[in-house]
Amino acid sequence: MLKKSAFYMFAALFVFGGQFLLTRGLATGQPPPIEHATLSNRNPMPMIAEGPAVIYFWAEWCGVCRGMQGNVSEVLRDIPGITVAVRSGDNRRLEEYLQKNRLEWAVVNDRDGGISRQYGVQAVPALFFVNGQGRIVFTSVGYTSEWGLRFRLWLTGLL
Repeated sequence: MLKKSAFYMFAALFVFGGQFLLTRGLATGQPPPIEHATLSNRNPMPMIAEGPAVIYFWAEWCGVCRGMQGNVSEVLRDIPGITVAVRSGDNRRLEEYLQKNRLEWAVVNDRDGGISRQYGVQAVPALFFVNGQGRIVFTSVGYTSEWGLRFRLWLTGLL
């Protein structure tokens, strides 16, 4: 029995330690301003000003991001958020991708990775959870389930 519990303890430390290393260096506090408009020509910052809200960095070439599309879509139906497409081509290519995958997201095209650098994003998918005061209070890198997203947003609403 001791061996089994030691394994679970090691697994938990590995997962949480890995998440800490992945999120180290990501923006916290006041979100850096995003100067680019969305593909639909909207200013993205007012869309997240009153949280809870989410900022989702993804890429059309990212397999894990494709696996999260449904989770993100479901959550964005219920809460405000913006998505940032990292180095995923020109606007036309992105619009075609969104249409093909039936994604109704507010998307900012980060063609050169400048927005990602401002937020400290080094890998996608990356998520930033914004509270009611407009501050980033949680970050996450890697796959997140719909319930994981909703749980973090619920916690975000408490802070």
